[in-house]
Order: sequence, then C-alpha cells, then structure tokens
Amino acid sequence: MSHANSLRAPEEDDCWTSLRSGFFVPVDDVRDLLPPVSEKENDTVRVGQGGEGSSDGRATRPDLIHVSLVPRKGLLFRFTEVKYRRHLRTARSAATLQEIREQVESLRGRWEEWFAGADVCPSFRAVRRARLARVLRFYADKARRHANDEARTGLTSEAYDALITEIMRVIEKGGEYLFETIVQPDRGWVFCPEYSGSRPLEITPAGWAVRIFMFGPDSEFRRGTAQSIGDHRADREPVVFVEESASPSEDADTQPDAAASVVGECELAVRNTESVTPAADEDHGQIAASGSKSVSPSDAVPSVCLGTNLHSGAEVRWPLTVRGNPHLLVAGLPGMGKTTCLLSLCRQMLGLGIRPIVFSYHQDIDEKLQQMVGTVRFIDFDGLGFNPLQVLNRGSRMAHLDVAGAVRDIFVAIFPELGDIQGERVRRAIKDSFLELGWGESDAMNLAAPEFSRWVEILRSEPKPDRGLKTLLARLEELGDYGFFRTIEGRESLWESEEPVVIRIHSTQNDHLQKAFASLVFYGLYKDMFRRGVQDRITHALVLDEAHRAARLQLIPTMAKECRKYGISLVLASQEARDFHISLFSAIANYLVLRLTEADARAMAKNVATSDQERLLIDRIKQMERFRAFYCSEGQRKPAPVALLDLDL
Repeated sequence: MSHANSLRAPEEDDCWTSLRSGFFVPVDDVRDLLPPVSEKENDTVRVGQGGEGSSDGRATRPDLIHVSLVPRKGLLFRFTEVKYRRHLRTARSAATLQEIREQVESLRGRWEEWFAGADVCPSFRAVRRARLARVLRFYADKARRHANDEARTGLTSEAYDALITEIMRVIEKGGEYLFETIVQPDRGWVFCPEYSGSRPLEITPAGWAVRIFMFGPDSEFRRGTAQSIGDHRADREPVVFVEESASPSEDADTQPDAAASVVGECELAVRNTESVTPAADEDHGQIAASGSKSVSPSDAVPSVCLGTNLHSGAEVRWPLTVRGNPHLLVAGLPGMGKTTCLLSLCRQMLGLGIRPIVFSYHQDIDEKLQQMVGTVRFIDFDGLGFNPLQVLNRGSRMAHLDVAGAVRDIFVAIFPELGDIQGERVRRAIKDSFLELGWGESDAMNLAAPEFSRWVEILRSEPKPDRGLKTLLARLEELGDYGFFRTIEGRESLWESEEPVVIRIHSTQNDHLQKAFASLVFYGLYKDMFRRGVQDRITHALVLDEAHRAARLQLIPTMAKECRKYGISLVLASQEARDFHISLFSAIANYLVLRLTEADARAMAKNVATSDQERLLIDRIKQMERFRAFYCSEGQRKPAPVALLDLDL
C-alpha cells in the first residue's frame, strides 16, 4: 500500500515520496551494503528492545531508502520505516513513534558517516561509493522496467536518464562527490486499519527531524482500482497482485555483488474474495449481491441504501420490515451530512411506497425535498389541527387520566425549568376539565372531550396563585399569545396523506412554541396511530430532524417500542446522542454514527459496541471525515465504515 500510494503521489507530496522521480531500495535486501552497527548502539538496542530483532540489526534500520535527484545538486537519500498497528491508540503511541525515530536516525547517522564522513580515507570512500553506485544502478533499471508511461505511473524516462547520469558521476568523482541534504527528508508510515481518513494524518511530535504519518485503507490509490477489483469479485475470481521479478543476472553490467543477490525476488499477494450471499455480512452491514441472479435482500425485503462500505465497496443497506427492527438513529455534528442522508432516505422510501413525515427545524430539508420529489404537503403552525385531550380508549374509566398524564409530560418537556409540583398542577387541571363533563363517574362512551384551552382557564381561576403557579401561567401565557390552545378540527390525518409531509417547526422563531408545536403534533400522531390498526408492512416513516430538541419527550421511547407493528419506522437525526433516555437505545437497533464530540461519541459507543471495541470506536468517531459514518445494526459483529450515498446518484 505504501508503494501504491508513492507510485501515484505528486512530486511535492508532504507524506509520500514520489516514484515518478525516484525509486525505492529495500534495506533488508542490501544488508551487506549498510554501515556496521557499533557495539554501543547494538547493546542499547538489545536492552531497549528486549533483544527482539537485534541479532541481525533489524531494530537499527528502517525498511526503505528512496533515491531521487535534486537538480544541479546531487543524489538525495530519504530513509523510511513502515509499520502496521492494528489500533489507533497504538499507532499514535509514544513507543511506536520513538521506535520509528530510532530506526531511521540510526541508519541516517551511520550512512552519512560511512559514505560521506570527512574522517574516512578518500580512497575508502571512493570504493564504498562505487559499490553503492552499482546497487543504485540496478534498482534504477528495475524501476524503469516496471514504469508505465501511458498510465503515468513509475519512474519516467527523463528522471531515469538524469538519475543514471548522476550515479555515473558518483563513480567518476569518487570521494569528492557531495550528496544532497534537505530539511526533514526522512519518513515514518504507520498503517492502521482503524484510521478512516482519505489522506494521511501527520502525527510527528514537535521538533523531530523524522516526519511520521498515519494512513488507513481508504487511500487515494484504492479509489482508482476499486472498479477493477469489483469486476473480479463479480466473476468470483481471486484478485492477484504480482510484482515482476527481475533477476540480477538479466543485466550483467548492473548486477550487484553476490551479497545482494536476494534483490529482485518477486512478492506475491493473493486476495481470495468471498462469494457474496443474500445474507447480511456481520462485519459490513446488509450487502446487496452483485451480478447474481438469486434473490437478494433488497428484492425480498424493502431496504434503502445508506452508502458503500469503505472496505469492500459493497452497498450498505438498511432493511425496512415489520419482522425486524425498522428504526434508525443518525447522530452527527452539524455539517457532517445528516441532512443529506435524510434526504436520500426519504427519496428511496418514496420509491418503496413508504411515505415520510418529516419534522423539520431548518428550511434546507424543505426546499431540497420538494426539488427531489415535486409535491410536498407542508404543515405550519396556525393552531393545532386536533384536540390533544381526545380519548381513544373509551372503554376504560381511567383513560382520561392517561391523557392527563401524557399531556403533563409534554409540558414538562417543553419547559424543563418547571418542577414536579408545577407539572402536577397541569395534570390536575386537565383532570378537573374532564371531571366537569362527568368523566370517571359514568360510562365514557358518549362523553365529549373538554376543550384544550379549558385546563388553562382552570389554572387562571385559582384565587390566590403562589409563585410557582404564577411562573407556570407566565409560560402558558406566552403560548396563548400565539393561539396555541386554539384547536382547528376537521383536518385530514397526517397518516392518510398521499404526499410526503413536512411539519415546518421553523415557521415560528419562538423556541418554546417550536417545542410545544412539535411535541403536540408528535403526540397527535401517536394517538392517531392506533386507529390505523396493525399493518403487515412499513407504510410510513416518522423522521425527526434535530431530534435532540425533543430528547426530553418521554413519548419518543414509547413510540419506538410500539409503532413497528403499526407499519411505522422511526428515524431520529440528532447532534447530541447522550441526551436521549437510555430506554430509547434498547428500542432502536440501527445506528448511523457520523463525527461526534467526545461525550456523545462515548454515549454512542457504549450502546453500539462491545466493551473491548468501545475505546477504539470513540477515537474513530471523533476523527470521522465529512460524509463518512459507522453503521451498526442487530446481528452485526462490529460497526461497518460507510461512505454516505451521494444525492446526485
């Protein structure tokens, strides 16, 4: 992967050393060419490394030498150590960074002293440099043979000619030749599969001469080869990457000495791709079968595409079925792609015959959804279109008390500064409005529900209101000024609309009215849901954008537990996952996690990952790129990294 990135790197890339203007020499293949390690340095390695790798000096040398030319100045050597670390915390650990530094600086110091040291006899330097030049010529020729001018990859003919000329000058000048040096030439590359950035991340400590970068599987070169790999997978064939071997005997004039004869051995990496089956991959989410004539999950079960898996390139799909858990929580900071994701979901749902009902807190989603689907039914606040005090279960003498308690909870969520005593006064006033009409004393089948404004009038009629009641009445008065307690009967149920519905909460700028409007409409949908009866498929999706604004509403976990059998999917998009009641996480089985703050990342990881994955997932969530996410679902062993679907596709 390091070679592939360097092969396509521009000349002045901060991380990668370009192979269009230079070539690699693998250090392990030219060990006899390396300067010897002093006894003092070898003893230090044995003590510090516990003896590991010190028998052949491996702990005192990096993996690669990049050879290039600085015009009109001379050859430039850049030493590079490549490491693999499975977890982010070890990839960035002080021990890993220090080990890279010691390996690179050890060879750098010995190399300069051996080939350019002023205290070395000029004739000795000339012999050493002639031997070095033979090896460099061999690798330059090999790099040129592997170049592809049409694909613009590998060592160019111009760079090759210039390098060969300069290598010949090394032999001609002998001990008088001067090698070029630059600031921070050396590199450390740490591959970590948990790092999801598309570009390497520099993790160099301040003041170090070695620049160290961390990179992951989502590298630039992968995007260029994904299609060809996908073609092999569709044909069920293994993907084979072979580097052609060039034996030193192929060119006697440039053959290194016998000690370097191991150079040119081919490296073969075979990746056997797994057959794609209709079942869900436990590591990569729901994967749609490619090129298969058998029934796939998207054919058997309605599902929408969230995006593509960053590791496999396969589609990651979210199933929408009453036989499973059809609810989804999307969590991410502003600007990370939540709105784009919701729009994509709504468009795909409409294609499946599922009508979304969206609670919108900003106009972006309104305008873009209308542009995508054409006709949208907008709901703005001009008074409630229903009476929240309507009782559906009239067979129970205590049904009106359930209504009173539910409305009480809504107003406590709207005004979190109200205490338990003030909340109880709301419930008691609503109960009294029912008792005035005979509820609780006789058969309720023919009784009328009280007007929604009646309980507010009861509170106002108290002769000597205390401070708590005055505070409560002040809050209610603010809503009354907007006509909040005025109900308009006769509107069509939102569940019966043939068009997608957008409830524009942002149509009013008053924060308390926004909360009250959203909460009561949500409560109305919940009550109306029972009139629909049990459904055999998902027919509607209740989408709450900026759901953290309604996080205190106790009805949300209740809706998540009950609405599936009535054919309703619940989609919550939020910036602040930690504010939701813990019972909500047990009712939702699908999570799409974008970048979050430390606290929210910890709350999400605690609910979607095992204890051994939790710390690692928190780190990855905090450094997630825009339009990237982790998808977690029931039956999935670990979160799948996803590139979210583009709206233009």
